[in-house]
Amino acid sequence: MNKLNFDLNLLRVFDAMIAERNVTRAAHRVFLSQPATSHALSRLRNGIGDPLFIRMGREMVPTAKALALAPAVRNMLDQLTTALDDVPFDPHTSTATFRIGLVDVMEYLLAPKFARLIQEDAPHIRFAIQSYDSFSYQTQLGNGMLDIAIGLPEPSAPNIYSSKLAALPPVGLVRKNHPLTQGNADVREFNLTPRLTTDLRAGWPLNNSNVPAKSPVSIYTTAHFFAVPMLLANSDLLLITSHVVADLLCAQYPLVTIPLPEPYPPLEPHIFWHQRTHGDPAYKWMRDQIIATVRDLAIPPG
Repeated sequence: MNKLNFDLNLLRVFDAMIAERNVTRAAHRVFLSQPATSHALSRLRNGIGDPLFIRMGREMVPTAKALALAPAVRNMLDQLTTALDDVPFDPHTSTATFRIGLVDVMEYLLAPKFARLIQEDAPHIRFAIQSYDSFSYQTQLGNGMLDIAIGLPEPSAPNIYSSKLAALPPVGLVRKNHPLTQGNADVREFNLTPRLTTDLRAGWPLNNSNVPAKSPVSIYTTAHFFAVPMLLANSDLLLITSHVVADLLCAQYPLVTIPLPEPYPPLEPHIFWHQRTHGDPAYKWMRDQIIATVRDLAIPPG
């Protein structure tokens, strides 16, 4: 038997014969004519190399081979039916694994939500968090290495979907008792302050890259989020970042925010996914969780 070319419709006939043990009734069960059902049985017998059903009076009695195959065939048909049916996604029972690419600052922001999901709402799901690479994330979304990516907007490849998560207004972040906290600093003093920036290749930098033309060149650039509060707390460096990141760092380190003396455009992180997961209810649910969480964080306290 050529298993690659095997006609799965024959298994429906076999399953009906196991249940009915009569060709006419089996034909009615699978909505075929009696000759078509008999032909299917003949093909199945030739393919498997066993009579499968032997006539005894008015019944077709299954052979030992048929009885051995019956549970596996029924289970396979059940699984196929379940896969084809539009079954609602249930996070409480799902065992899905979500492969998400993001920078460590985004994981820092989303970690409390992810923790609540695996602790309460979706105890059997799994997370596989990977580093975000702005050069390869679209390829990774296409080949299944990633299901979701989060970064800054850029031209999308075919079959890539995206949605803006939020517009995050920027603030200045410095250590407590920094010179910029002593009264209202003017633009000149602000622009003379040594700057800390983060690596733009990471896809969603802490700092805003669209800074005014007169801003000073950064004297310290890092791709490591966890170094940022230590650098700020122990120097006169200034970081321009979103209020979401700043508020979280101020709650844990001796840092404060300061208003910006001139307009800075907001950071606008986007979520990306591929067409292959676009209609899947599990991945849509996870995207909705991320979108709602970031948008809630983006609302300034007040």
